[in-house]
Amino acid sequence: MKTQKDIPYGTSDFRSLILQKMYYIDRTNYIEKMESSTNKFLFFLRPRRFGKSLLISTLNYYYGVQYKDEFDSLFGGLYAGKNPTDARNGYYVMKFDFTGINTSNIESVMEGFNDNIKMGLIDFNGQYKLLGKSEFDEVLSGGYPSNTLGYYLAKVSHKLEHKIMVLIDEYDHFTNEILSFNFTSFADIVSKNGYVRKFFERIKFYTGQGIIDRFFATGVTPVTLDSMTSGFNIATNISGKAEFNEMAGFTYAEVKQMLYDLFHGIPDSTADMIMKDAADWYNGSLFSSRAKTKLYNPAMLLRFISEINPETMEYPEDMVDTNVVSDFSKINNLIGIQNRGKNLEAVKTILETGIYNARLTQIYSFEKDFTVGDFISLLYYNGLLTIKEAGNFSLSFEIPNYVIKEVYWDFFALILKKSEGIDTDFQEIIDALISMSDKNDIAPIIKIAENILKLLSNRDHVKFDEKYIKLLLIAYISTTKSYFIKSEPETNKKYPDLLFLGTNRFRPKYEHLFELKYIKKENAGKLDEVKTAGIEQVKGYLATEEMKAISNLKAWLIIFTGDVCSECREVTLDRGDGK
Repeated sequence: MKTQKDIPYGTSDFRSLILQKMYYIDRTNYIEKMESSTNKFLFFLRPRRFGKSLLISTLNYYYGVQYKDEFDSLFGGLYAGKNPTDARNGYYVMKFDFTGINTSNIESVMEGFNDNIKMGLIDFNGQYKLLGKSEFDEVLSGGYPSNTLGYYLAKVSHKLEHKIMVLIDEYDHFTNEILSFNFTSFADIVSKNGYVRKFFERIKFYTGQGIIDRFFATGVTPVTLDSMTSGFNIATNISGKAEFNEMAGFTYAEVKQMLYDLFHGIPDSTADMIMKDAADWYNGSLFSSRAKTKLYNPAMLLRFISEINPETMEYPEDMVDTNVVSDFSKINNLIGIQNRGKNLEAVKTILETGIYNARLTQIYSFEKDFTVGDFISLLYYNGLLTIKEAGNFSLSFEIPNYVIKEVYWDFFALILKKSEGIDTDFQEIIDALISMSDKNDIAPIIKIAENILKLLSNRDHVKFDEKYIKLLLIAYISTTKSYFIKSEPETNKKYPDLLFLGTNRFRPKYEHLFELKYIKKENAGKLDEVKTAGIEQVKGYLATEEMKAISNLKAWLIIFTGDVCSECREVTLDRGDGK
């Protein structure tokens, strides 16, 4: 019987996971699919924390000749065990992992890259005992990555009883970090004469010699794919193919089955509640415009389920591990890759509308200008946007889930602090939220927004409207991690600007609906007209079944005239006046 203790959160070693009988959603059918590909040399891209390391580990145990006697114990109950391919346990597997390289300066990058190559060779030679100590030490004495690899393969080529499969985890981890803060250094290391590209050229050479027969590498973005693998142009990027959409990540059906497997006897109503909340927070990623199934981020989902209290079914204090969130908090770094101003405008559009239309950049060439479309594609590859739908000439991208929305809101508050010099006292926000949740008093939070608007009012580049004010409210209220915030949720084809709802962990006395209006100072005479229309609009929301079901909901019409809140009125169905 599986329990929460069997959830493999943070476990990326396939052998340990299986032998310890941890919870595993079978993805070994994709081994057969990859072998059916017309190419033996594959790249697979997904955001950080999306199960790529476990996939690499699975392939290692499946193909490694040294694990032949363990095949039944590792794969017997899985698809690959019941449908083994001829290539199973038929390779010497050479693994490289490019995470953990120090990118603080360009010298440390090359040193770290070379060290990771040597560590991969140490593991390989330790597994297969192809060179003795003195010969192997001679190989490791080299200081250039491609030469070290080439020297080793040249020495062992006549000793090989099996061909080699190369596995690389996070091939672009260090280059992505460099790109975000030192474009010149990035270009140098992946250029024609760069040591990273030379390394891949050496791999290609030995594929031509028939020594390396298969290659599989994971990463996050294709930014370095064209630059550093031009010398390895025999590989295929399978990341956007519909048949591989679900190779990493969890589907809705799989998550629901997980709940029933782990929480025995869980009522359907409780399972449905958890599924709804988990979908809001962690679901939503789509990696092919031709695929239909959206995916849960596995690291976020597993951590969440592992920390649900099995007695009370209460959620963890924080709905997401802060270590996971930090992986996604890269917007500011990505914005700085050329065209900062245009990239920032694109982020503001995403914040205001929730979507952005652009063509997906599949090959990055830094011999041409870096466009806003290239930037949007980087957000997509990093998991900060996902595919909503395909148009005739472009894709429509959206924010995948609530966790990522919080990342954007945090970024907006950061921009206000760094660019505009506005830093709000966190305790003041907490006090305002207490008034809002316990006393049905929204005046303090409105006052915070009003004070910020007054500070911004003399900036010519700040264009006030109701969307901008909405962002201010979201950015600061979200810092408390209390209310679940819905921005323009669909309610029977009606869209209130904001809903502030309770959660499993946060149960406020009052939940709130905000309808925001903005009037320019020169149009102040239209206040009564806007007020009358706004009251009817809010009543329309309150008349829907969805809003009626929220027993403690308080609805507000909030009107700003210039930088002043000229109307803050509670609206009920039976009357339009209030506080």
